Amino acid sequence: MARNLAAAARSIRVSYDRYRQVLAERDAALLLGSGFASEIGDWLSTIALMTISFRLGEGALGVGGFLAVRMVPRLLFQGPAGTLGDRWPGRQLLLWTQLFLALIASSFALLTLYPSLWLLYLLVFLLETVSTVARPAFMVQLQAAAHPEWRSAANGLLFVGMTTAQFIGPLLGALLLAITGTAAVFLVNGLTFLCVAFAISRPRRPVTGEAGNAAASDGDDAAGGEGVLTIGYGGLLKRADLNLYTVISLSLSLLVQATIALFVVRAVVLGLGESGVGVFYAAVAAGSIVGSVVAGAGSHREQSTLFPVGLAMGLCAVSLALFGAASSIGVALIALTVAGFTTNFHEVAAISYFQHRLPASLFGRFFSLFLIALSAGGLIGALLGPTLEREIGVAGTLSSLAVPGLILSLLLAAVGVRARFHPALRTSRDTE
Repeated sequence: MARNLAAAARSIRVSYDRYRQVLAERDAALLLGSGFASEIGDWLSTIALMTISFRLGEGALGVGGFLAVRMVPRLLFQGPAGTLGDRWPGRQLLLWTQLFLALIASSFALLTLYPSLWLLYLLVFLLETVSTVARPAFMVQLQAAAHPEWRSAANGLLFVGMTTAQFIGPLLGALLLAITGTAAVFLVNGLTFLCVAFAISRPRRPVTGEAGNAAASDGDDAAGGEGVLTIGYGGLLKRADLNLYTVISLSLSLLVQATIALFVVRAVVLGLGESGVGVFYAAVAAGSIVGSVVAGAGSHREQSTLFPVGLAMGLCAVSLALFGAASSIGVALIALTVAGFTTNFHEVAAISYFQHRLPASLFGRFFSLFLIALSAGGLIGALLGPTLEREIGVAGTLSSLAVPGLILSLLLAAVGVRARFHPALRTSRDTE
């Protein structure tokens, strides 16, 4: 017993040291802090835009159009944007995207002078188009700023910040809307993009790629240099682990968005009323924060990482199916908390794993591929969930949508188990 407690204490101390080391690196800390501020700003703006689109579009149709326009650039341009981030991995690309985002985000204030739904849609399209470049560019810079030993901790902190911003942003947005109106909200959002621009403009050490070539990561599959730039997305998808993870991510994103689309239905059935949706989101967020912290405490260098990643993805599918079938509020909230935990756990662990296993000059494309899978799955799930619910009910819908993700997740976990017992599949660090 004492030995187990001592081992647990050592594990906690090592985990704490990982996070402390990340925050001690000035470049990484600045990026994480400014990224957190930018996430809050995004949610401020989203709340204001939903309000305006509801008013200008005469109801939910205007809001639906706003959400649909946001998705279009992600599906059209995210692929080329990832390639752009890999070909120009220096900090200038992220700097310029943040400056453009600041300009576009502030331009939404024009809606107070020229209230037009089409102007809103145009600005949203421009903002999301530039964001397709900014997202992978930000991740490339964060990877360069964080020491390889602490990358998983940096990813964990990033996801904690994103989840926390989902709480703080809407609350601040509602408060600012009530006090100052929409124009001030948009200007504040523009300032948050300038925070990221400031952080990236003042690095303490050279950023990967600025010397003319992208440094390779430390996995045994990594190979830096110009040659890997010709691999493209087709080459990435030839990797069995990446291909399988991408397909499962799409499947789970579909399931998650279908679940969210049915939140109101479940809240009413469980006796919480429509306001119960907020309780559901809180349960997911609580689990997400813990999942990010736990995943960030590991190194995730070895291919055996795919075992806990696969288990987490499978458990996510099961928990959401359980949420759809739950007859009590307690079971439903536990299921959502587990879903939040497993979602952020597998995302942080898998992103960290591929950072180690892929050349640094391909990471932007990997992250864009991941975002494309999430966007495509989310779009399908948001439409498919309510449609199926009319035919087979909530429990039948979520259970049937969970099956593909569960089966594929077990296959991914099996890959991790195989790697654990076959040293040749591990990284060079493991076999030293």
